[in-house]
This record gives sequence, structure tokens and C-alpha cells, in this order.
Amino acid sequence: MDIMEYTFINKEHPEYQLFSSPKSWLMQLFNDIKNATHYIYIETFRLNDDLVGNALGDLLLERAASGIEIRLIVDSWGTRRSALLNKLEKKGISIRYFKQLVFSFNFFTKNHERNHRKIVAIDDKIAYIGSANFSKYSLSWRESILRIETDMAKIFKKIFLDNYKISEKKIKLLKYYKSINLQDLHIIREAPSIIHQKTRNYFLKLIKNAKKSIVIVSPYFITGKTLRTKLIHAAKRGVEVTVIIPKHSDVRSIDLLRDLFLGDLHKHGINFQMYKSGNLHAKLLLIDNEIFSIGSSNFDYRSFRHMYEINLSGKEATISGLISAFIEETLTDCNKFNKTKWLFRSFF
Repeated sequence: MDIMEYTFINKEHPEYQLFSSPKSWLMQLFNDIKNATHYIYIETFRLNDDLVGNALGDLLLERAASGIEIRLIVDSWGTRRSALLNKLEKKGISIRYFKQLVFSFNFFTKNHERNHRKIVAIDDKIAYIGSANFSKYSLSWRESILRIETDMAKIFKKIFLDNYKISEKKIKLLKYYKSINLQDLHIIREAPSIIHQKTRNYFLKLIKNAKKSIVIVSPYFITGKTLRTKLIHAAKRGVEVTVIIPKHSDVRSIDLLRDLFLGDLHKHGINFQMYKSGNLHAKLLLIDNEIFSIGSSNFDYRSFRHMYEINLSGKEATISGLISAFIEETLTDCNKFNKTKWLFRSFF
């Protein structure tokens, strides 16, 4: 497989690369891990004991044996304890399990708030942020993973270490969830909250101020009334609003709930594009081809209200250009929303 086949890159600014294929991303990531000289920090929702997880694990064991510091943060819901992780821990690799599951009569409520973040930091030089997990199950999905080779990598190291400190604690200090501003870029660290919902509020502001276009890419699209209303208002004032979602995601029940709103939003001028080539798991927002967001947040109430998420947002012409190219290519594998088919859709 040619690693560049599914990679978006501006040759004049190669410090940013955007991957749409997990296979291409893993090839580049594994190469970066092989060349690490000091540390490798990985935070993820899911690290499975399968083909992908074991390939990563074998490489991490090899690098740990050569003296590289390796730390992992995994979510206790998305990542179960396994023979793979036990082997890594026995060889001295530090693994923190975010919020161990609590078994009680209100099991779901107590365990609903999960760490959905996906970042990598290597040697103060390289960082990754995006949508992909370490899983064979999702190896063929269309994802969005940004590789960064700038001083920003040091910021992601700090973010990881903040999360590492608190990953097993019950009390979460607010200082670890402050947004980080870097001139025209912002790293939004989301934590569960009914009131604050920083990512949602930031998206609302961008949508309100959009002048020409809004493009949303998300595997799940179940928004609250306020967001739906803002999108309708944007369309009414002449903004081209496009929402790209998978025709069939990996969660059928979510699709059924999502589909309830599509007809009404379509009637009010929202252009839905249904991705047809497998599962679309990318998570992107692009406003006026200028302001972007990329990270772990889905465009749904669970990500905004109940999950620990992380997103890189703001203005950076190279990144915006890569995301625009990603969107343009994605649209070639989409069908427009068909209201007639929607009206006679199956509920099973």
C-alpha cells in the first residue's frame, strides 16, 4: 500500500499531513515510533487485542527494550484489560485506565462519561490528533487524523501528561480542562458538563458567524434543538450548509434516531450528503473554507455533554486546505439525500 495514496499534504508545508485511511496513518505512525529517541505517549479510546493492537504492542515493546519511555492512557469502557495490555505492563510500559467501570444499580449513568480523546505525542517533535482508534474492526473506515510536526507537539505532550495525572482520580480539577490558545489556533479540551459544553458553544459561534459555507463531517449526527435552529438560520441567510454523514454507520440505533430529523432539516435548506463507501468516522468542521475543527468530537449531544474530547480548531491556511481537499474527495463517494426514499425508509 502506498502511504501517500490516502494522505493529504501541501508540499510547500509538509509539517501538516491529513490521513483518511487508518492503514496509511498506522504506517506513518509506526515509522515515527521506530524513529523515536526519547518518549512515546498515546491516549486513545480503544486499543484492541487484535491484529492492529498487537502490531502496535510489539513495536512498543521493541522500543521500550531500547530505553524509550512509553506511556499509554486508555478508556476503561472502550478498552478492556487484555493479554496484550497485561504483557505491555509486565515489560514496564505504563498504562493508565481512565475511569474504571463501576458496577451498581445505575451502571449506565455512572459509566456514561468516557475518555474519547485520541492523541499521540513523540519526542517534542511530532503529534497526532484525530478520529481513529487502534482496532482491526475499523481498519477500513474513512477517518480524519492530522499529523503535526511543529513546536505544537510540546503542547500535546503537556496535554497528555495532564491527562495522565488525573486519569485514575475521581476528582477532576478544572485547570486540566482549560482551552489552550496558540495565536489563531485553539486546542479545546472538553469535559462532561451540562452547563459549559465548550465545543458545542464554539461550534454555535462559528455557525452564527459563517458567511459563505458550513461543512460538517460526522459519523453520528444527533444534535440538540439549538444547533439545528442555528444551522437552519444559516441556510436561510444564504450560507451553503452541507452535512456529510455515512449512509450506514456502525451503530444502527443511532442512524434511526438521526434519520428522524433529516427530512425537516432538508426542507429548510440543509444539504445532506450520504457517504456510501463503507463507514465514515471522520470528525471535521470547516467554515467559509477558512476556520476548521478536527479531533475526537462527534457532532452529537453525547460528545458535547457527556464525553472527554479534544479538538484542534482555528485558522491555519495549510490545515484548512487539507481539510477542504479531504471534503472534496469524500463528496465523490456520496449520494445526495433523497427525501422520497427517506419517507419510505425501513425502521428495521
